[in-house]
Amino acid sequence: MRSPRFGLFAAIGLVGLGVTLVSMPAYAQQQQQYQDPMRAKGDKACNGDAKKICSKFFGQGDMAMLSCFQQNAPRLSRSCHSFLVEVGQLQR
Repeated sequence: MRSPRFGLFAAIGLVGLGVTLVSMPAYAQQQQQYQDPMRAKGDKACNGDAKKICSKFFGQGDMAMLSCFQQNAPRLSRSCHSFLVEVGQLQR
């Protein structure tokens, strides 16, 4: 027969495991973002434009933000425009 204490420890362990499993994908994505030099370069080049021109697309994914940049190409800063041309997402 198990003691009630064992059940409590098992429940706490399962909750802790659940929290760990839920938070791992977000942590992994954050780590990948900072390990990818091209992503970091793009963030540096286009962060201001993202905030100024395309802020309504935050949280909708990279493709939504890219589409906004492409639609607003004439308004982009020189650094963002150059970066997007460099990675083949905008024409000169």
